Amino acid sequence: MVRKIISLVLGTVLVFAGIYGLLYLLFFTVDPVRTLYFLVPIGLFAVGIAILWEDLTALIRRH
Repeated sequence: MVRKIISLVLGTVLVFAGIYGLLYLLFFTVDPVRTLYFLVPIGLFAVGIAILWEDLTALIRRH
């Protein structure tokens, strides 16, 4: 049960960090930003969604 809680918290934090990083790059950067820099927040968001997807589908199937 502790593993599930840690995994859910980690997934949620990664999703919010990805959203925050993407919004920061879109709204608060003055100079043009390389496309490579957008891969970091998008990657964090994708990993967070993957973790949450795995845990939530396993939780739904169990009940």
